[in-house]
Amino acid sequence: MYILKQVRTGGVVNSHQDSIFLYTTPKQSCLGLWLALDDATLDNGCLWVRPKSHKEATRRHYKRNPAHFGTAAVEARRNQAGGDTSQPKFVMDELYKHNVDWDGGLPENDWSGLLDAGFVPVECKAGDLLVFCGELDHLSLPNYSDHPRHTFQLHLVEGPDASVTWSPSNWLQYPGGKPFLRLLEER
Repeated sequence: MYILKQVRTGGVVNSHQDSIFLYTTPKQSCLGLWLALDDATLDNGCLWVRPKSHKEATRRHYKRNPAHFGTAAVEARRNQAGGDTSQPKFVMDELYKHNVDWDGGLPENDWSGLLDAGFVPVECKAGDLLVFCGELDHLSLPNYSDHPRHTFQLHLVEGPDASVTWSPSNWLQYPGGKPFLRLLEER
């Protein structure tokens, strides 16, 4: 993903765990690589993380809606809708009851609310690479500065060789039932 926060217009990225969107079983295996292409500061919308949240379970699962696609299409990992297309394509499943009021949004009261909720800013220089697991709760604020804040992000998940399965209900499915590209070629 290429995320651009243009000068004075780059918006909020709400609190989330990457594993919500990149769900694997029997364990979460998402690893995020976040490369700063510009300096990331408090003024231009740097990343905020909640330390130790990486030890928490994934709270929700963003997935394809069987009512829209049809159960058979979801199970077969097909991207063509076979259900009621008036229904939303994607739904958010709550995986367990949690006490995270800001999940999918932001804590109230700007920076003081973020700090009260346990978030800390992660300022970094262009070229810095942040690496974190998919359960880490993170967000970023708008860019109010005269400096852009662009990033490149890559997400990795383990696969069948590690006995890990990409959920057939994940919102993102590779077309034609083909597997996702591998980092290493099979030998």
